[in-house]
Amino acid sequence: MLAEAALTRQVIVFTHDDRLPEAVRRLGLPATVHNVTRRAKSVVEVRQTTDPVTTLIDDARAVAMTDDLPLDVASRVVPGFCRSAVEAGCMEAVRRRRLAKGKTHDAVEELLTANAKLYPLIALALFDDESRTNDVMPRLKKMGQWAIDAFTVCKMGAHERHEGELKLLVDNSKRLAQSLQVMP
Repeated sequence: MLAEAALTRQVIVFTHDDRLPEAVRRLGLPATVHNVTRRAKSVVEVRQTTDPVTTLIDDARAVAMTDDLPLDVASRVVPGFCRSAVEAGCMEAVRRRRLAKGKTHDAVEELLTANAKLYPLIALALFDDESRTNDVMPRLKKMGQWAIDAFTVCKMGAHERHEGELKLLVDNSKRLAQSLQVMP
């Protein structure tokens, strides 16, 4: 309905829920999405966003490249953004696949909520079966060592400091998230 109304009018929607932007992306509808964030001292930041994977990878890269941020802080924050990007890629694949099969939005969201840990979430993205967690590492190995490295660090998330090169982690996480995002 909104897409039809937008043919002759400007449509502006304010929401805290990502389901509308997700549906717009999934349906390939032309739209401009802005994210509004209130920072300290009520400073408002508005930025145009694309999809969650791109936004999270951009945030990870920005933190990794911030020169005046202590490395100890960046090495804990960047893996969390990378993990969130990989999770977002998985969720997009699962939503697209399950909704195309006629599953309800509620059923898909319940499935994602019930499988919020990284192993079952990636198993859902890779195999459409959350119980195939033992098959995740062999499949990632077929993709390459970069995929295993990114997954291993993302699994730790912000729980441990990442000792490796942050830019490489961001690049590998982006590659993994985008690969998962388009899983058939």
